[in-house]
Amino acid sequence: MRRIVLLFSFFTLLLASCGTGGQSGNSAETTITGYILGIGERILVNEHITGAEFETKTDQEIYDEYYYSSIFFNVSSIDKSVVSKLEVGQKVKIVVDGGIAESAPAQAKASKVEIVDE
Repeated sequence: MRRIVLLFSFFTLLLASCGTGGQSGNSAETTITGYILGIGERILVNEHITGAEFETKTDQEIYDEYYYSSIFFNVSSIDKSVVSKLEVGQKVKIVVDGGIAESAPAQAKASKVEIVDE
């Protein structure tokens, strides 16, 4: 009986030590840098398109090539004065608040939006 209790205690301790406890300190925040493809209640941003492509491709070509690989960002928590300055074709750096929903296009919430000067 004593062996069983010791064995049980050993395995319990072993399993408890294999857990995924919380990490201390700040976790790395996810940032996305890309160009704005669309603005409405949300902004549509793509990391893969270049500034030059906005000048050489039609709106339809951009949509066909980049729409489904883009991310819709909810910007409701962003200061309205920042959102009002956003324009299609601008390069932005966005800090993601939480995760990114895997859809086509993907969806996320922005906690910060910064216009990138080129």
